[in-house]
Amino acid sequence: MTTTTFARRLAGGAAASALAVAGLALIAQPAQAAAPGTTTEQLTIRSGTSTGTEALGTIPAGTTLDLECQTSGEAVQGTYSSEYWAKVSHDGVEGYVSRAYVTVPDAAGLGECEGEPAPEDPGDGISADRQEVLDRGQTWVDRNVPYSMEAYTNGPDGRQYRTDCSGFVSMAYGLDTSYSTVTLTEHFTEIPKDELEPGDIIGNLGPGSGGAAGHVVIFTGWADEDHTTFDVIEQAGGVGGVARTHTWGDSYWNQHAFRYNGF
Repeated sequence: MTTTTFARRLAGGAAASALAVAGLALIAQPAQAAAPGTTTEQLTIRSGTSTGTEALGTIPAGTTLDLECQTSGEAVQGTYSSEYWAKVSHDGVEGYVSRAYVTVPDAAGLGECEGEPAPEDPGDGISADRQEVLDRGQTWVDRNVPYSMEAYTNGPDGRQYRTDCSGFVSMAYGLDTSYSTVTLTEHFTEIPKDELEPGDIIGNLGPGSGGAAGHVVIFTGWADEDHTTFDVIEQAGGVGGVARTHTWGDSYWNQHAFRYNGF
């Protein structure tokens, strides 16, 4: 064997050994693992990574989930402030939930979702006027403004509004004063339930709805495919400004839908 041939064989063997070691290192790396998490509030599973996407179902507060992966999307201020949405499965439904409402003790190994569509614009499919109503309403939810049928507080434009349910709606729509459930019909017209869009309202309005006999909320989306449960933001007695889910027709106030005459 010549010196040159021996050197080539030695170099080849070293290269093969290096490749083998690298291969073992790759094999030894752990696969991306799901991370367990627990919902802090009732949570909506959505088709995409924003609150403007289709609601596929709901998950009760305190439910333990396996987060398959995560991806960035609409920033949400909830129990936490987060722009990340996790892909999960619950009761046979697969979709995305905001990590703003999920406690994750150990996210090590939770990787980016691959092959998923790009995050959707949170305003996708919602007009600028409707989005402004939702954004204005959210300011009282974020502040958790206490409920009162006599007290007033500032809206985003500095105008004073009464801190009850109809004052909340008046504020969100930027109306010239705080209307009551009786007088909101000056600005809203009843529509069929199935025509509801985010930014419309649900309530009992008009004659006989004054005082404690009335209630009204701002619709933010359906929580199920059968249009039985729905998500809202509202100003409610005992809780103040809040986002929550209701069931259509199970109370005196949630059997009629209305749309702002300016839409």
